[in-house]
Amino acid sequence: MNEPSRRPLVLMTADLDDVPMQPGGKAEREYRLRANYADAVAEAGGMPLILPFHEEHLDAVLALADGVLVTGTAPGAAVAPERLAFEQRLASGAIAAGLPLLGICHGMQLIGECLGGRVVRDDPKLLAQVTPHIPAPAADVLAHEVELIGGSRLAAWYPARRAQVNSLHRHALADGGRYRVAALAADGVVEAIEGLDEGFCLGVQWHPEYRLTELDRQILQHFVAQSAARAAALR
Repeated sequence: MNEPSRRPLVLMTADLDDVPMQPGGKAEREYRLRANYADAVAEAGGMPLILPFHEEHLDAVLALADGVLVTGTAPGAAVAPERLAFEQRLASGAIAAGLPLLGICHGMQLIGECLGGRVVRDDPKLLAQVTPHIPAPAADVLAHEVELIGGSRLAAWYPARRAQVNSLHRHALADGGRYRVAALAADGVVEAIEGLDEGFCLGVQWHPEYRLTELDRQILQHFVAQSAARAAALR
């Protein structure tokens, strides 16, 4: 009898917030993540698992994982130190293990930093809004165009050289790390990066979890497919 196929296990990071339980009352810590991240991974065929920031368990969960998704955060918001330290170890561990790794918005910037890049906080180009990088409180509408760079994974997945994307960010990744730029906005802001190794390592500055375009769906489907291929290879 054939063993039933298992959906690939995709680890996802979340925000860590201090939330008052009542006005003037003591705050309690909560993990928070918009449901569309998990919904998008599940729709693409993966099994999403939101990961708490327990570094002592990190090696064990990486050994169980088939893929890793580093999610975004509110535009311009300071990332909790616990989250930042944990995600840096998580992304570096995923890269070292050859796990498929996808970073969205803040996640792309963090992967870029792990690969030797630099993040420009409150980038003047973004705040000038020549290209609308912060068009609305949510990323549920298309905001601007990006150019897909020839030879990149994104260009191989999408038939056109240009694509419309949503947007919601105040910081930007400066070029110059151990990655290739895969997409650019018209104002020169880096919109996607890819690792230089053969494994799947992709960061996008926009939010494909809203699944507004075919390119968004292709990003999620290829990420989950690569995670599934790794899971099958290890059985």
